[in-house]
Amino acid sequence: MGRSPYEQETKMIEEILDNFDFHKCWNVMMSLQWGWGFQNEIPDVNRLKKSAIERLRGVIDYAKKGESSKLTYYSSSGGLKATAWINRYRQIEGLQLEFVLTDWTSEGDY
Repeated sequence: MGRSPYEQETKMIEEILDNFDFHKCWNVMMSLQWGWGFQNEIPDVNRLKKSAIERLRGVIDYAKKGESSKLTYYSSSGGLKATAWINRYRQIEGLQLEFVLTDWTSEGDY
């Protein structure tokens, strides 16, 4: 018997948490003195993991309720960026977690 969508999503989140290098993120944040919130506190690894789960669960919910023509969804905060891909049946096909230090996009005709 196959897994329910929730079980499949949970398995994907667990895989990300098991393989994502939260210590590397923490080291970068310490090095840059990159804090969160009003008190500008640098989150520990456990707080980074908790935030990652929030980002991943949030992007899953967003993707399932989103526009029918859209197939990719994002949720980001504090450097953590979660991405979800869905199929035409609004089921989660894949999840990604990134720690974004810098980014640039330009889509103009010059």
